[in-house]
Amino acid sequence: MIRLLHLADLHLGRPFQMLGEKGAGQRRALEATLVRAVDLAIEQRIDLVLIAGDLFDSPKPSPSTVDLVTRELRRLDDARIRIALVAGNHDVGEDGYIGGWDRLRGATPNLIGFGRNIEAHTFQDLDLVLIGRSPEPGSGTSPLTGWPQSRAARFAIGLTHGSSYRAGVVEGAGVIHPQEIRDLGLDYLALGDWHSALEILGPPQAAWYAGSPELLAYDQEGAGHVLLVEIPAPGQARVTPQRIGRRRYRRLEVDAATTDEQGMRRAIQAAADPDTVCDVVVSGLVPVSRIINTRSIEDELTERFFRLRITNRTQVWLDDEQMAQLAEDTVLGHFVRLMHSRIAEAPEPRRPVLEEALQMGVALLQGREVLS
Repeated sequence: MIRLLHLADLHLGRPFQMLGEKGAGQRRALEATLVRAVDLAIEQRIDLVLIAGDLFDSPKPSPSTVDLVTRELRRLDDARIRIALVAGNHDVGEDGYIGGWDRLRGATPNLIGFGRNIEAHTFQDLDLVLIGRSPEPGSGTSPLTGWPQSRAARFAIGLTHGSSYRAGVVEGAGVIHPQEIRDLGLDYLALGDWHSALEILGPPQAAWYAGSPELLAYDQEGAGHVLLVEIPAPGQARVTPQRIGRRRYRRLEVDAATTDEQGMRRAIQAAADPDTVCDVVVSGLVPVSRIINTRSIEDELTERFFRLRITNRTQVWLDDEQMAQLAEDTVLGHFVRLMHSRIAEAPEPRRPVLEEALQMGVALLQGREVLS
């Protein structure tokens, strides 16, 4: 039985400038996930820890960040757990190795690091060969190009960083195609780059992205995990995502057609959590006379979340009867007809902005207060 721990895309040292005063707390949260990952590896008696790139957010990590990583790698080394890593597109240095590589290798001599050349390391006691390579950004070729297709041991594992092909989403030169993975005949391919845990292929040639173990972006579903991989026999990899992240992402849909403003507040309050990044989408058909003031609700409740964002995607219900009630020779009537025409002609991504502008404009013309 081979037992692996696969992690990637920690992005240690990320500045999180968009979080303002909360940025420092999120940087510490990233560091804490590395400590928890090492705890998990020791607890589970892992044979090999695989770090699939972007351990750092920069090829020039700060000395304090490198110090943190060396301390945790030493803990693994003291527990006789092997460690292998590749660089990612964020932390690859000019030599093709991860930034800070010399210091990491000096502190942990048994650490295996892969540069831009394909290398294979054999662990005789595990009857396992590990093949790896760091990406070369801008090369235009898949990082799997040129990998050996015959195994030199009972078990064969791969480690690299790069984007996988998804029709209509990720295409072009340099992407990893599923058929490439199948052709290699590996028992498991550990990938980095995609920030949510994601299976690319199942056994017998299993391939996964571990995703980032902590939230890196506002709308990141599937983050917060590392992967426990057990391989009892060739071609039989079993993958179990293990949550170690602190922050969570939640998307909440609210139908304005079936609830009033107080109902919206109650629904959002029910999701409140200081470690949750919450995206609330308000949708539904509403009368032209009704104003959905999402800004005021967001300002009122934002401190109850790590981050709260409310998006107004309601559509104004404007039928012939309502139109007839608005005299054409009035400013309000002219404005509504003009906006209604523009919304009908606008491309889909632009319509929510125009819908909200219509609501606010009607409120202002009717003499009501609108908070911006």
